[in-house]
Amino acid sequence: MLAAEEVLSLKLSIPMLKLVAVVPFKGQSASWSMVEQQRYAYILSKADDVVHLSEDYFNGCYFKRNDYMLSHSGSVIAYFDGKPKGGTAYTCRKAREKRMPVVNVY
Repeated sequence: MLAAEEVLSLKLSIPMLKLVAVVPFKGQSASWSMVEQQRYAYILSKADDVVHLSEDYFNGCYFKRNDYMLSHSGSVIAYFDGKPKGGTAYTCRKAREKRMPVVNVY
């Protein structure tokens, strides 16, 4: 959500910039706090496009979302703490395997 908020902020000075939200499953935010749900809903309402990959949660849906983003991107900007496990590690590793530029702003 930090990255999405940054894109929305940058759109004020770079109007051709687009925010595409790739959502792994509908209802993703249902278990989040009300504040986070409201923040998320606002971001989705301001996105240029929202892609829902599945109606329901399934094991591996977040990796599928990350793979979708990689297949529709030319580079990666990540906030990656270097821990070898998790979705960000997976995505950065896959991007490097595809020889995509990865910029880490951690």
